[in-house]
Amino acid sequence: MALFQTAPAPSISSNAASIATILPANTPMPLCCDACDHEQSYTMTHLRQLPTIVCTDCGDTRQFSAFELNILESTLNTMGYFLQKRA
Repeated sequence: MALFQTAPAPSISSNAASIATILPANTPMPLCCDACDHEQSYTMTHLRQLPTIVCTDCGDTRQFSAFELNILESTLNTMGYFLQKRA
């Protein structure tokens, strides 16, 4: 016969809310040039237009794609960042 009865351990709720950060659409996003690795910043508003990106260092030019935009936004969402749709 036990003299002491232990109480059940308190359960930690797994329903805790995640913290999210809302970023303005004019938040600069750093992108590196594929040719020279020079970093430049573009706003999400600009990138959502799927622009032609021109490196200010080496002059390399390329189109920013819808696939890249989707990956960028998905990655930020996974990290807890949510972007405004408009500036």
